[in-house]
Amino acid sequence: MNIIRHGDVDIKPVKRIPKSACITKSRTLAYGEKTGHHHSFEGSQILVYEADEQDTIKVGSEQVQVVKYLDVKQDSVLSHQEHDPLTIPKGKYAILQEREYNPFEQEIRRVLD
Repeated sequence: MNIIRHGDVDIKPVKRIPKSACITKSRTLAYGEKTGHHHSFEGSQILVYEADEQDTIKVGSEQVQVVKYLDVKQDSVLSHQEHDPLTIPKGKYAILQEREYNPFEQEIRRVLD
C-alpha cells in the first residue's frame, strides 16, 4: 500500500494530480479540529491542491475520499506541534483523512486530532 503516516494524516503516492484539483496558497495539509495544531510544510518547493469532492483513491479493498493533493518538488519536512518532523520525498501524493473502525457501532469514522 505504501502509505506515509504523520499523526492522523495519511499520505499516499499517486502517479498524477487530477486537473480538477485547485492549487492553494497554503502549505498546510490538515488542522486539528480540537487542538488548533496543524500538519504543515515550510519552503516554496511544495504545492498543495484542494481535491474535488468526488475524488477517491483505492486503499486496500476500500475507496477512500481524497482531501488534498500534494506535489513535493524536492524532499521536504512536514511538521506538527505534537509529532516528530517527517521528511516527505519528492513526488506526488493524495492526502487522506485517517479513519478508524469502531467495532461497537460497527462503523468507520474519521480520526479527529
